[in-house]
Amino acid sequence: MSTLDVLVHLRRYEGEPAAARAARMLAARLPAVLHGLYVAPIPPAAFTSPETVAVLVHESDRRYREARNAQAWWQALMQPHAAVTEWHVALADPLDAIAHAARWCDLIVIERPMQNPDAPVGWGLVSRAVFDAGTPVLVVPDTAALSSLGERVVVAWNGSREAVRAIHGALPLLAKAGQVIVLDGCGEPDNGGMLQLPRFELSTHLARHGISAEFRKFGSGGSKAGAILEAARSVQADLVVMGAWGHSRLTEMVMGGTTRQLFQQADLPLLVAH
Repeated sequence: MSTLDVLVHLRRYEGEPAAARAARMLAARLPAVLHGLYVAPIPPAAFTSPETVAVLVHESDRRYREARNAQAWWQALMQPHAAVTEWHVALADPLDAIAHAARWCDLIVIERPMQNPDAPVGWGLVSRAVFDAGTPVLVVPDTAALSSLGERVVVAWNGSREAVRAIHGALPLLAKAGQVIVLDGCGEPDNGGMLQLPRFELSTHLARHGISAEFRKFGSGGSKAGAILEAARSVQADLVVMGAWGHSRLTEMVMGGTTRQLFQQADLPLLVAH
């Protein structure tokens, strides 16, 4: 199995953040290089006096230099788990730094604060990273128990491009899982009469990758987010794999959506892709 490059965005470099704990669990199951990333914020220039800007710039430089010295913390945190590590520090907008570093990584691990989220309506750093990075993202609630990761996996399947991308990103984990349950919400294809497209059989695709999965019909009535969480909890799943933001941003913002609700409500990691 080839080695995965995993980008781990860290909001702090002390203790063991949830993103770091999830990353070391990944490394315990798969060959991986864990790229720790801390982003020192750039100072806002608008609506501030030149004197204030100078103070903010000095503070940002201080935090950047201090964070560069945290490489020893990152290595010490992962050393007991024999994980291969690299340490990166950026002085930039966090989204720009994540999207830049994601260019050479196969997966992003990013923590979502649940008690004090940066955007309660679901449009904060996590959501924007899923849109902009172009890489599958493991979203880790900071309240997640994380006693295991990738042992019992629920896949939310609706046949969409986003769901396929999430599954492709999750294939190495699915191959190592003890149990994979697919919530099949596809139904029968409706090609509108004349249009005929090849049918993709997920069960066959997974079997070719050595993955044995149990398929369960998944109804569309009621809250899909609530039904996915209920199904995951019923089997004590420690990971949900799903496509993210299948509708436009405006539609999701006005009408709500499954991704947004799961980001707000889920107490277990979500491996998502857009």
